[in-house]
Amino acid sequence: MRRTPPTAVARQLRQEAGFGCADCGCPIVEYHHIVEWHERQHFEPEHMVALCPTHHTEYGKLSRDKAYKVKQNPINVSKGRIKGFLGGNKKQKALRIGGVIVSDCESALNFSGIDIFSYALEEEEFRLNVFIPDDCFWPEIEIKKNNLIANTAEFWDIEFKTNWVKFRRKQRDIFLEIDFRGDHVEIDGEFNIGATTISLKEKNSQINHAQFSNVHLSGSRIGLAIGPEGRILKPNFAMTRPRMVYLPHWKR
Repeated sequence: MRRTPPTAVARQLRQEAGFGCADCGCPIVEYHHIVEWHERQHFEPEHMVALCPTHHTEYGKLSRDKAYKVKQNPINVSKGRIKGFLGGNKKQKALRIGGVIVSDCESALNFSGIDIFSYALEEEEFRLNVFIPDDCFWPEIEIKKNNLIANTAEFWDIEFKTNWVKFRRKQRDIFLEIDFRGDHVEIDGEFNIGATTISLKEKNSQINHAQFSNVHLSGSRIGLAIGPEGRILKPNFAMTRPRMVYLPHWKR
């Protein structure tokens, strides 16, 4: 029997650990057998826990009680978020968002003054920025220069590798996928921002009722501008009453 757990077991272990190492929260995980493999070859979730490679090795030397304790109190669940760093070893210079390839644009996708996807090249390294808001325009998924932070409560599954991440709200549906493994950094998914439905697929993308594919945008300040006319200001805790503010007469 191979030691790689079945897909459903691995997902259950990620879910109960808040999609990261139960000890430190690192989103790159392995699956530790608390009841050791040499004792009984099993994939029993109640006797396994998601851990990062470092803690996987460490907990192999500790008592079972410590492993069961961290399994019951995973750090990402208590904090309600996941953190990680995305990147790759390729020299990408463009971003593919669904059916659109964007290069040399300050903002790849802008929603009423808010950059949803943007990037910069710093010392030939691709630095990605992402802002996916919730209904009140607080960040649900945010990436700043490849540093990712996301709320975990609303996701059914989050799979994370160093150069790839996938968020799912429910089985089979991809909310957001980011991939650094190809010639371009690639983003696909399906989500809403305000009343705007955004479906990003390589062969056929759709924003509300507008469909497009095989588009290449280059050399402009904003690649795609969507959302209502005017400008939306994101909420922040410097406000007396933190909330989203819509300025209808602001010119983009």
